[in-house]
Amino acid sequence: MSDPEKYYLPKFQFFYGRGVSRSKLASILSSNPYVLTCSLDNRIIPNFNYFKDLTGCDDKYVLVAYKRHPGVLQNNFPSLVAPNLALLRECGVVESNILSKLVDHPRVFAASHEKFKRTVEEVKKLGFNPLRQNFLSALQALMQMSKSTRDGKDYVFKEWGWSDEEIALAFWKLPFCMMLSEYKIKAAMSFYVNTVGCKPSYIANRPVLLGFSLNKRLIPRWSLFQVLLSRGLVEKEISVRELFESSEKDFFERFVIPYEDPQLLELYKQEVGSFKIYGKTKQN
Repeated sequence: MSDPEKYYLPKFQFFYGRGVSRSKLASILSSNPYVLTCSLDNRIIPNFNYFKDLTGCDDKYVLVAYKRHPGVLQNNFPSLVAPNLALLRECGVVESNILSKLVDHPRVFAASHEKFKRTVEEVKKLGFNPLRQNFLSALQALMQMSKSTRDGKDYVFKEWGWSDEEIALAFWKLPFCMMLSEYKIKAAMSFYVNTVGCKPSYIANRPVLLGFSLNKRLIPRWSLFQVLLSRGLVEKEISVRELFESSEKDFFERFVIPYEDPQLLELYKQEVGSFKIYGKTKQN
């Protein structure tokens, strides 16, 4: 390259002009530097403008989308996603839902049209309503998993006693649950079944429970609850939903604040490492 500055400088100037801090831009470009070899006028700017105009997002979110999927700026992105977007519109998927998912997970829409169409049909056969947001969540989950990966997770759930119907029910309620790693699924199921005493079928009906952090939410709350239980301050028959699904604020108001016990607060702080009350975060 005879003149690197002439080749790269206009591209850096373009990106610097997008309102993103230099440190943030450095992080984005260092993770996917290949874009700097693309034509500024024939690839980068047209793709950037296409994505921004289509989604209506700010410049910085185009770059965030690029970091999640380099093809946003590097490939012929418009030609890849246009037929897939058209198919979703034909199915009646809400436009705002499409664009929101496109910004957050652009890779899903850049798949080959044949694979995309085949997966859309599978999602429809599973009973998902195109008018609801979980239609696209199910599409994302199936697009991002190979058949062997799906089979592996089905096997894990069946090891815990789930039937095919319960696996389908959990996926229908929360497609995200199938995107969890096998390790995460096993650890969560072990905690709920062996430690808390839940029936596996209960978790199948409330798959949101699988997504909570074991170390930052489940174990700290369970440990605090056991202390309260040992002191006779709470009843044993408290619902799993109230204990684990409540917000941090609600949890504190229910299980910490009423007892005015500094030891309880300290115990929870040690377990979690940080906690939030009324929108403020405190560290140990």
